[in-house]
Amino acid sequence: MTSFVRPSVVLLVTSLWWCACPIIETQAGSPSRKTQPSPTVEMQAGQAYAAGTRVHIPKGSASFVIPAGWHAQLPEDSDAIIAVSEAGAGFVMVFMVLNLSEEELTSLLSEAQPITHDLVFEPVGRVTRKGNRLTASYEAGSLAGRALTVIGPNQQGVLFFLGRPPTESSQPDRVLDDLADSTEFTAMK
Repeated sequence: MTSFVRPSVVLLVTSLWWCACPIIETQAGSPSRKTQPSPTVEMQAGQAYAAGTRVHIPKGSASFVIPAGWHAQLPEDSDAIIAVSEAGAGFVMVFMVLNLSEEELTSLLSEAQPITHDLVFEPVGRVTRKGNRLTASYEAGSLAGRALTVIGPNQQGVLFFLGRPPTESSQPDRVLDDLADSTEFTAMK
């Protein structure tokens, strides 16, 4: 059985509402993954998590570290994690991908990515592969998008989808590389 939570499952309204809300509760993590690894935290719906926190992705066997300048939350009734830039440079949606081959992932990333009924990211160019990573670029009106999937063992992977205002700098996209670099897969139980 193929299992993937499409970006359309998570309403952009939820992520935008969450962006505007102050963080009431924060799960502290270590200041930097490079200086001191943090323990993996099981995310709780509605709880906000600060930069430096290693979080486990629901329904999977992978974790990642929330990058500096970002915070993340698992919205109620969702398997997708929403991370938001504290500098206002965009949002990242994180999905666990299960039971998809590399060919199926490439096909998925080649398609339009609906976020809501009126916000659809259309593919721009081809899906590229470098090592265990697949990358695709998108546009949606005045927003740019980039997806990066880290392919793990046993037909599982982690899909990071960045939506942001367009910019000439590659700085906003570096967050995806930071997320991918911090991704770790653990043995399935």
